[in-house]
Amino acid sequence: MRRLDNIAGALFCAICLMSVRVTQAVDVYETMDVVRAAAVYLVFGQVVGGPLDGSWAGEEAHTGSIVAGLAKAHELTGDEDARIAAVRGGDFILRASEGNYYGDEAYALMCLSRIAPDGVPNIWRSALDDFYRNVSQSARGGTLGYTSQYSRFDPSLAAFYLAQYVVAAFYVDAEDKELWREALVDCLVQVDDEAAEFPVMALGIATWALSEIDRLDGVVLDPYAQGVPYWRGHTFAELPELLLTHRILDGRLAGSFYWRFDHRMAVPGGPAGGYTEESASSALGLAAALRVTEDPEVALASEQLHDLLLQSVEDDGRIRQHLTLGGQAFYSEAGRVLQALADRANADGAEGEEQAADGDQIVLSTHVEPDGWAVQGAVVPREF
Repeated sequence: MRRLDNIAGALFCAICLMSVRVTQAVDVYETMDVVRAAAVYLVFGQVVGGPLDGSWAGEEAHTGSIVAGLAKAHELTGDEDARIAAVRGGDFILRASEGNYYGDEAYALMCLSRIAPDGVPNIWRSALDDFYRNVSQSARGGTLGYTSQYSRFDPSLAAFYLAQYVVAAFYVDAEDKELWREALVDCLVQVDDEAAEFPVMALGIATWALSEIDRLDGVVLDPYAQGVPYWRGHTFAELPELLLTHRILDGRLAGSFYWRFDHRMAVPGGPAGGYTEESASSALGLAAALRVTEDPEVALASEQLHDLLLQSVEDDGRIRQHLTLGGQAFYSEAGRVLQALADRANADGAEGEEQAADGDQIVLSTHVEPDGWAVQGAVVPREF
């Protein structure tokens, strides 16, 4: 995982140079400017020509996260360069996967389907339909056999991929969509600080997926106590509340999220939170939860985290691994942050249009700092 490889260097760079930035109200147009900057960074970083055309050098296995971010950016801003790069990335996914997609790739195809022009065949949706049908008809146990692969992996990384499979499955109304949802929950309830490398990330991304499919209800997550103790007795409706318990409340990292459930750092001497990965996944989870809950604490946390993500984007569109320590910049992290920013802005923009009609300013937030995200290092076998 890149975080473990790079944290030592990050600890010694920029720690004394970066400080908390006081933010003012952020309107939709400022959000669009920031999204455009990150999208331009991705557009210019894309490989053009050759066998890897449409990918991003060194991050070919994470093309899905980048393409989804660009598609979301286009959906928000209407930027044509972002759309062209997203389509080019989608073409790479179709070629490289041969019809068998990672979770982030399936979600990327869904995002491309959403921005596809009317009146022409939607190749992205067709590819998704084919994928879920082929998995369900596989001789290796169908959907249950396919999803059982994830029981062999770190459950937090499994949750990352399965969450995106779930949202895409519900988008195309796949016959086995409930089996995909059950697979996500089965992995989620195995997540704790001992078994998983990224517990809070998994909680954030699962909250996002289950909110997107409108499943934050009063049903118990682990009714037969087959998972780890952390999840015992909790319901789906409590996921946003659980996520908020891992929010950093004060200091330079206020508004961002911890890495682990115990709020400690796995790497000696490292920070306990403020990473791009947890911030973007938590932002996605909180923004999606706002569609199904009116909890003011969720709204406040979502607004503050939106500001953190806005400020994490450098002038040239790069997004670093950590809020105060900087670190390396990865295209996939920029893609995940774009998704989070665009999701919140699209939701608030719809409300803002109504406000604007009454002559009010469109305001997204009034709060604090920066951060971003991306899961690296997990390559699940492409097996039907």
